[in-house]
Amino acid sequence: MNDLNEAVCTKCKAEFESITGNACLYCGALEDGVCRDCLYWEQTEYAGLITKGQCLYRYNAAMQTYFHQYKFLQDVILSEVFAKEVQHALAKVEAVIVPIPMNPKKLKERTFAQVDAMLESARLPYKHLLTKNEDVQGKKTKTERMASAPLFQWNGEAVPKKVILVDDLYTTGTTMRHAAKVLKSAGAEEIELFCLIRG
Repeated sequence: MNDLNEAVCTKCKAEFESITGNACLYCGALEDGVCRDCLYWEQTEYAGLITKGQCLYRYNAAMQTYFHQYKFLQDVILSEVFAKEVQHALAKVEAVIVPIPMNPKKLKERTFAQVDAMLESARLPYKHLLTKNEDVQGKKTKTERMASAPLFQWNGEAVPKKVILVDDLYTTGTTMRHAAKVLKSAGAEEIELFCLIRG
């Protein structure tokens, strides 16, 4: 991979809070071992689906501003801000990168798929294996999210044995668990998670 140029100044970059130290095995929450949400998932039908996971940044004020500008104001050039960090985290993984897809209505509204754009800016190959239904998670409470009906369907393409699911923001883990369950049923044997931000 060629080196990527910085898309944001050092001062602005310093306002983002990296996740360091003890973090949840699955989601990057600041916990020793496994966080409360992930312990919940490991007691449900979604237990054992995820091998491990990583999130790079906390959802602090600077990240909220960035995320709103990128995702909701359609500022696609901001996909380049974390390109070097995403590339560094994923370039050497021995798994096929599978982005979480958007539902068709949201994709039409926002004009681009933010996870795909993030991976493309990082010059990383990926493969779509899922389609998303019309259910919108963003307006739901935490309890409603965690009790959601299945969010994804397999698109019928061959599923590799090792997969790393990639999304921009991790909140309750519902999206990732639902996606992982579909891929596991379709043939994946080892599934990891990666998100830019831990909410």
